[in-house]
Amino acid sequence: MHGYAMLEVLSSRGFPKIKGGTLYPLLKRLEDQGLVGHEWQHDTAGPGRKQFTITEHGRRELARAANAWSQMDEVLKNFRADRQETP
Repeated sequence: MHGYAMLEVLSSRGFPKIKGGTLYPLLKRLEDQGLVGHEWQHDTAGPGRKQFTITEHGRRELARAANAWSQMDEVLKNFRADRQETP
């Protein structure tokens, strides 16, 4: 997926407006860490675009991060439930 399409998807999913000046440095950092890669997609109608894809390392890190968020979500749910039960 190219950067502009990512911005559109994020916007459609309720994220606040993110500018390219924010997204592209983040993508560069993810690429430097080996979490995403890119290939140039050439277009006869206009300039080429970088197509970003998640790497296997990126998939593993995403799964690890999703698991960590899930665990934190459980901790917070339990904390809120305990607070509601305590007068």
